[in-house]
Amino acid sequence: MTQEVLHVRRQRRSLKLLALIMGLSLLAGACGSGDDDEGAEEGGEEAGQEQDEFQRGGEIVDASTFAQGNVEHIDPALSTTVSASQIGESLYDGLTQVVYDDPDNPEVVGVVAESWEANEDATEWVFNIREGLKFSDGTDVLPSSFKRAWERASDPEFAGDYSYLFTFMEGGQEKLDGEADEIVGVVADDEAMTLTVTLDAPYSTFDAVAGFKLFAPMPEAVEELEDQNEWERGLMIGNGPFMMEEPWTDQGVVLVPNPEWDGTKYDERLGLPEQPYLDRITFQVYTDQDTAFNAFEAGEAQVGPIPAGRVQEVTSQYPNTLDDPVLGTYYFQINQRDPRIGGEENRLLRQAISQAIDRDEINEAVYEGTRETSTGITPPGVPGFEEGLCEYCSYDPEAAEAAFQEWLDAGNELTEPLPIQFNADAGHEPVVQIIIDNLAAIGIEATAEPIPSETYFGQLAEGACVICRAGWIADYPTYDNFMFDLFHSSALDGNNYGYSNEEFDRLLDEAKQTTDPDEQGELYRQAEQILLNEDIGTIPINWYKGQYVYSEDIANLVQYPDLHIEWETVALKG
Repeated sequence: MTQEVLHVRRQRRSLKLLALIMGLSLLAGACGSGDDDEGAEEGGEEAGQEQDEFQRGGEIVDASTFAQGNVEHIDPALSTTVSASQIGESLYDGLTQVVYDDPDNPEVVGVVAESWEANEDATEWVFNIREGLKFSDGTDVLPSSFKRAWERASDPEFAGDYSYLFTFMEGGQEKLDGEADEIVGVVADDEAMTLTVTLDAPYSTFDAVAGFKLFAPMPEAVEELEDQNEWERGLMIGNGPFMMEEPWTDQGVVLVPNPEWDGTKYDERLGLPEQPYLDRITFQVYTDQDTAFNAFEAGEAQVGPIPAGRVQEVTSQYPNTLDDPVLGTYYFQINQRDPRIGGEENRLLRQAISQAIDRDEINEAVYEGTRETSTGITPPGVPGFEEGLCEYCSYDPEAAEAAFQEWLDAGNELTEPLPIQFNADAGHEPVVQIIIDNLAAIGIEATAEPIPSETYFGQLAEGACVICRAGWIADYPTYDNFMFDLFHSSALDGNNYGYSNEEFDRLLDEAKQTTDPDEQGELYRQAEQILLNEDIGTIPINWYKGQYVYSEDIANLVQYPDLHIEWETVALKG
């Protein structure tokens, strides 16, 4: 999921990356909900704190979600950012969810799906839908609710940047191409309460993917709209813990508990309450991170962002999520289709740029040493991860200058400064300035090109990227999520802003169909090495860590590895 500025269980735990790496490897073999396991553990953010010590009721203002300005979409079918997903995941519950309560054994557990099973080669998945679940308008959540949502989200006249995920399903590509009226591989049986999904190829971790927000159910009311783009501008009807008190505006979103929701109907290991603790959450829009943090510091908000350049100062004063590991990567995408930077003839230029960047300086000067300098795109904690895949990610100005000179000697030239694009007022300005200075030191002229945050990723998807800042937080903890979604040709003009390589695509396609975890990991690493070293198609910078501060009055706030906060379990201290 695109990271813009920016799950909680009964007990907060500090996840250890080594243990997370070991535990996530078990996901590859998961084909069922495992309903006979132990139930949820009790506890709270403070050791020994029971949930009945939390205050029921109260209101909070969140200044972290929209700290960079408003987002382009909040409809789960259209949204692409962590910020937007924070709203979507509060309004909608999906089939499954990955939980990290036990760092040695992260699991895919059932949410709306009570159980599921896959056939031997993982090409057909049958999800058994829980009975008695309802949307906030009182209508039933049925298998057809998912079928309705998926057909809507794959309508070629409406489909968003994530729509390529439907190509995994039989008939999904034809639907997106306008050659079919429905996805033939999705069959909903409301009488049997089953949703059967037939895939185009084996996909051993589809149960984790199926819980992604794009695949959230939709009520019958969505069919009453003539223009589906109006859904997010009204009172969206969902099946999640919260509902909208009023329509989304330029000032933000206000959520209140959904009276039809009952978290105790879901898998016990989710540890959900019957109803959310808070009476109201206001997700306020701010112009930039500093303004958002100032609102938090003034007591106008109870959750805020950690501003770039003030990390140590801020985290020494307030409770924070800085030590919480994040499955996320911060990088600059190169648009291989742009003649100034793309193509084999400009490979040495891309090498020079990557080797000229002092990533450690960025980490120290901007993030005060709190992030991890990256040696690839896929972060630690993802099954198959290997340190040091990138050959050109180390700061080497002499090698960079030599590569640039060799590029010039071949008859190439830069007729204008290269634009370094980023979403404005989101804390990326100092990062881009360091890169510009690093490049100037070896003779490459570059210029900062800020783009309004609200439309930034939409513009990139439409082809605006040259060298553009991007960030990605895991939608689900798989290697595929960092390779396919960002760099496969199928994701071009979606979350892929300009990279394409047939051999890379072939390796990913083969890896997705491989059920052996070791073989699968090797294929993914081979593909990433093509991306990083043969093509130099992207520039890794660092891997994320936690980035929220919150009031002493807040209880049970945990940032999970996908940067999501499960607001239904956040409370005020009693």
